[in-house]
Amino acid sequence: MDNLTSKYEKADIVQPGGCPIPEALKPHMQTFFIKNNQVRLRVMLAKAPDKSTRGSIIFSPGRTEFIEKYLETAADFIERGFNVLIVDPRGQGLSDRLLDDKIKSHIEDFGDYVDDLAYAVKELSPSLPQPHVLMGHSMGGTIVLQSILRGDIKPAAVICSAPMLGLFDLDTSIMKLAIKGLSALGLKTKNLPLQRQRNGLPVPFNINKLTSDKDRYRHWAAYFQTSPRLRVGPPTYGWIVQALKAMTWVNSNARQLKTPCLIVAAGADPIVDPSSNENFASLSQSNYRVVPGALHELLLERDIYRDQFLDAFDSFLKKFKI
Repeated sequence: MDNLTSKYEKADIVQPGGCPIPEALKPHMQTFFIKNNQVRLRVMLAKAPDKSTRGSIIFSPGRTEFIEKYLETAADFIERGFNVLIVDPRGQGLSDRLLDDKIKSHIEDFGDYVDDLAYAVKELSPSLPQPHVLMGHSMGGTIVLQSILRGDIKPAAVICSAPMLGLFDLDTSIMKLAIKGLSALGLKTKNLPLQRQRNGLPVPFNINKLTSDKDRYRHWAAYFQTSPRLRVGPPTYGWIVQALKAMTWVNSNARQLKTPCLIVAAGADPIVDPSSNENFASLSQSNYRVVPGALHELLLERDIYRDQFLDAFDSFLKKFKI
């Protein structure tokens, strides 16, 4: 594998308690920093063991997320013959934080996420053989769909896991007006009140909304518990305003999507409304699958649910001969 850390600044990979990197992935991955308009972004590039790769998976994580959360998934993808690129979104993971209070989850414009992802794809294109499959989970789903609809990235296919296209509780007319009003009154960089994870630490497993898999949850939680630099708190008013704006734009342009697309919804998702996923899939004529009983984190769920996502992934790419 080309040593990209000779060209770019090497980046840490966090291993809480010495947690091992998946054996299938470890010899094939590198983590380093790239810089887009003075914002330093941590990226991971993993190359398939076989030199004749099927293509590249370009993955955009959800809010608060980071590269290490998807190491198991990256191993699944390289074993399927893909190179894998994952980018820590600005303000998350070990990418640059945007406010003096580094734990705040904030963004000035969702377009900044899109610009970062497009820049990473362009910058690392020699290591990303075609065809490209663009993937995103939750917030990352909004980002990848926005990037395609804007024409910033032109992949062969796109796959979204529980994409953030409609949020329970927040995506209502009253809440939208209230949040936009408070943001405009000067609270843009303030956190929403009454939010859990105010200090960036995970809630106990028995009240989490992400997964029913206790072992995967504890493994994910250990990163935040042992590595303060990975922690991200609740969203600011400004982040919510921009998220609502991005979701509205993506949904209103659904019919313009021409790229083959798979939307996989989590049937018991308490965060993203599964009906918003179904509506987008219908409007965009995308392939649609739902995993009944699964909570929000399909790739962090129990195998009975996670395997259904991977089956949908495999079937979709086979259908389009990728």
